[in-house]
Amino acid sequence: MIKVNFLLNGDAVEVNVEKGETLLFTLRERLKLRSVKEGCGIGECGACTVLINDRPVYSCLTPTIKVHGKEIKTVEFLGTQEKLHPLQENFVKMGAVQCGYCTPGMLLASYALLIRNTNPTEGEIREAISGNLCRCTGYLPIIEAIKNSIPYFLNIELKETPSEEHSITLTKDEILEKLYKEKVEIIAGGTDILVSKRKQDEKIENFVDLTLVKELKGINKRENEISIGSVTTHVDIQNDLLIKNSVTSLSIACGLIGSPQIRNMATIGGNIINASPAADTIPPLLIHDAICVLESKKGKREIPLIELITGPYKTVKEPEEVLTEIRVLPLYGYREGYVKVGKRRALAISRLSIAFAIKEKDGIYEDVRISVGSCTPIPFRAYLAEDILKGNKRNKRIIQRAIKATIGEITKKSGGRTSYAYKLPVIRDLLKEILEEKRCQ
Repeated sequence: MIKVNFLLNGDAVEVNVEKGETLLFTLRERLKLRSVKEGCGIGECGACTVLINDRPVYSCLTPTIKVHGKEIKTVEFLGTQEKLHPLQENFVKMGAVQCGYCTPGMLLASYALLIRNTNPTEGEIREAISGNLCRCTGYLPIIEAIKNSIPYFLNIELKETPSEEHSITLTKDEILEKLYKEKVEIIAGGTDILVSKRKQDEKIENFVDLTLVKELKGINKRENEISIGSVTTHVDIQNDLLIKNSVTSLSIACGLIGSPQIRNMATIGGNIINASPAADTIPPLLIHDAICVLESKKGKREIPLIELITGPYKTVKEPEEVLTEIRVLPLYGYREGYVKVGKRRALAISRLSIAFAIKEKDGIYEDVRISVGSCTPIPFRAYLAEDILKGNKRNKRIIQRAIKATIGEITKKSGGRTSYAYKLPVIRDLLKEILEEKRCQ
């Protein structure tokens, strides 16, 4: 058993937990907080949502040892039966509570939005609650309840989020030493590996947590490159001004991954090393000539992302190696974007995706970068199309040649899949809109 200390709804808590125990289990079974509910158990329904340092996360995907020294809030933090919080009062008043199963998580997601954004648009409200599923209300009463709560949040003075100075930390060298000496699993955000373990009815016991290594977090400009720490979360990348201005497609892609709860937990390094053909960050990284830095006790090697991934869910990374850093080439003066096609806007895997960066002058394509995901075993740079376009005047004939070359590459790399009956026409139309400057995302 491992002793974990954290703040829970303002009170100091000390609890003994198993190493792979989830925060959901700890809160419900050890601390008897039944408001934190289990629905799907794989990070899709939002019933288990809690706040960690005022950011919503799925407690079903959070090992309890990750929260040592942090502040946890459940819905009990908001109010009591005798004295409801204004947000809770508005949920009742607007009919936003029916069966009530989703309500605690929905309230916490709403609270997390309003303490950071006291004047959200309806679109921002919808985005904030997109990781919380409700089968009863149809969402409109929930949205109205959140809107009605805005005046309260305009008039309160919020406490600062507590520092993480008491959190457990490790150094990069300590992690590398452990991987050299032992056979252990690596987790970062855990949003993929914990779901996989759950589906296989396995527990993750002997692991190292890369998010404990501060050296692996953050975004920095270095000469002509931008360095992104491998355990930087998607939400931090999405909101970073440097990334927004010079690696725009990556900012957009990170904002489309999963749900707010997933983006608060999942890391860019995990997205890369998982090597899913549908990974959202890989196409943007490819058009920015990303270099991946792998480190182990034996040394360091730098590998272009395009060479790192060898097949679906396969990379050249050795078991004792850690992806520590991703370096990208910033692009300025480009029309850049990322297009994702999925079954729905939130919590949807990419069915196809395109990252692009285009530089034009006087109607001439000076530079074109296109990367396609979710259509081939590995996302790829459409080099043939890029070569066709570069230096040529934008017109219907040259665009059709580039599209035909891209479709040819997809067919060659993957063969004639059944899904191409709908994918290829969509790709043709999207590429046409992108190259004609009719679409940015």
